[in-house]
Amino acid sequence: MNTISNEHFTNETIAFDGFSFIGCTFTNCVIIITTLHFNFERCSFYESTLHVNPELSIFEISHRLSQSTYDSGTNCFRDDYKFPRTMLKLPAGSVH
Repeated sequence: MNTISNEHFTNETIAFDGFSFIGCTFTNCVIIITTLHFNFERCSFYESTLHVNPELSIFEISHRLSQSTYDSGTNCFRDDYKFPRTMLKLPAGSVH
């Protein structure tokens, strides 16, 4: 497993599989987790979205997620991990 330490990622889509992230910061990133072959600890997530394969154990994912910090703008989805299928809120508009 490749280790990445103390890096800051911004506006990136990152597949966690096969990597160990230690002390990294993710800002406005899309994180894709399709297997349990990853590690991250002491990381910070700001306004990011985590997409997790719904077939993975909720216990394992919860334990791994508890090793880092998140702001209120970060979300985790188990029902749609294949980016970019994610539904996005569209701006309000008017119909004429």
